[in-house]
Amino acid sequence: NIKRIKTILERILKDKFIIQHQECGLRESKEQCKFTYMSQDKFSVQIGISKTTKAGSPVSGDTNLETKLEDGKYLLAISDGMGSGPEAMKSSKVAIKTLERLLTAGFDKTMSLKLINSILEITQKDVEILDLYSGIMEFVKNGACPTYLKRNKEVQLLKAISLPGGAIDKMAVEVYECDLPDVDLIVMCSDRVIESNDEYINKEVWVKYLLEDMQTDDAQKIADILLKEAIDNDYGTQKDDMTVIVAKISKKIR
Repeated sequence: NIKRIKTILERILKDKFIIQHQECGLRESKEQCKFTYMSQDKFSVQIGISKTTKAGSPVSGDTNLETKLEDGKYLLAISDGMGSGPEAMKSSKVAIKTLERLLTAGFDKTMSLKLINSILEITQKDVEILDLYSGIMEFVKNGACPTYLKRNKEVQLLKAISLPGGAIDKMAVEVYECDLPDVDLIVMCSDRVIESNDEYINKEVWVKYLLEDMQTDDAQKIADILLKEAIDNDYGTQKDDMTVIVAKISKKIR
């Protein structure tokens, strides 16, 4: 039976397994049943999302995605459409959905983003792929805002190379890799969140300082605090669409 197969797999391979997918032949008038077993994740992720639209705009030009791919990896993405409103929403939504389909079909992540850029209006895309079994995290950045990585009180920034003016049509896709055991929190955001603060010449640092002083490690609370602070920076008026995604990484007890 199903449990016995799982027990045998764990005994032979010396690992914990879960059933990722099952097809019951009897229910579908087939002669065979199919079960797909997968190694149990060694890490868990808690996601917090906070977003708002530009004041007076009916829809957000930002699109975000959080989903588990068929290979068991976890995908997080923000697509920041140029401008705001319906047209920006359309371009960013198409970009995200196309990316999801390509990755689910097994396309290479870097090639997927390059393909999207060649057929769609340019949007800034920030993609993270978390392998919660191996503990490897990949960032694919396409002109997007910095990604903030927090470990204890220390916060690091991952950011794409800045290109000269007029070079947006040649926006480069950059890939970074990081070990999950070295990270407690991952923070992604769209550009207006960063740009909302005029106190610093380097606008990226205000998020870094806020994260360093953060007393909570709850992903949703952190996302809400960052968005509220960004709106406060703009004197209580949302000057553009804003999205914050926070991922809290924890090691599972197996």
